[in-house]
Amino acid sequence: MKSKQFILAVGFAFLSATSLMSCDSKKENKAEEVQDQKEDVIEAQNEGDTAKVMEEQSELDSARKDYREAVRDSVKSANN
Repeated sequence: MKSKQFILAVGFAFLSATSLMSCDSKKENKAEEVQDQKEDVIEAQNEGDTAKVMEEQSELDSARKDYREAVRDSVKSANN
């Protein structure tokens, strides 16, 4: 009986750790996306293309929103 409990405990610990890591990974991916979009905005500004700057800024705003939602979700998951 003790070995069964030990195996279950190790399995639960493994699943908990991997789920926490996947949340962080999602957050990190969104952060990288924001950085990429920010670089695109700067590049468009350097080119002087106003329409492209506005388009890239819109994409950056969307990426920032997605990042904030991912952070909020990871905080909720950690608190539950």
